[in-house]
Amino acid sequence: MRLIDQESNSGKIIRALGYGMGISVALSNRGTSYKMTKMLVKEIFGLNKKPENYSRYFSKLRKQKLLYIKKIGGDHIVSLTERGEEILLRFNYENLEIKERKIWDRNFRMVIFDIPETKRNARDSLREKMKELGLVKFNDSVWVYPYPCQKEIDFVANYWKIGKYVHFALVRDITNKDYLEKYFNL
Repeated sequence: MRLIDQESNSGKIIRALGYGMGISVALSNRGTSYKMTKMLVKEIFGLNKKPENYSRYFSKLRKQKLLYIKKIGGDHIVSLTERGEEILLRFNYENLEIKERKIWDRNFRMVIFDIPETKRNARDSLREKMKELGLVKFNDSVWVYPYPCQKEIDFVANYWKIGKYVHFALVRDITNKDYLEKYFNL
């Protein structure tokens, strides 16, 4: 199976369903369900090249076991499968960013980890993502950031299944504080 890009039509449908539209598409028949979902996806995300046959995308995603259509009574509900949710999680991981606050609370957030060598790839991915998010390396296993970022770091650690090795501290006084304040333009 090809990697699904979040800007492809299939990716947009997965994002739409992942953001709760599957719940809202419980309608009386499958045709109406496709039409309603098509309208919602087009309205929220737009579609590339405006394909005429939207049901083809749903059939393709269903064959790939990324979504399922469940009949409850006379209603059909379109939802993501576990594999579809994994793709949505990857989209969220790729788009993850930390929002800077306008006012700094004079505390630094310290991320400390001790990840076993057997999980080297996850450790390297965590480091790469923290660098991408703007954290500064204090030493190999300690990274610092001036704004709240625990939710984002927890998300990354849980994404790589290394959450139990990653710890978080709120620090008021730290060595090289002047350097960090200058680095982050505080």
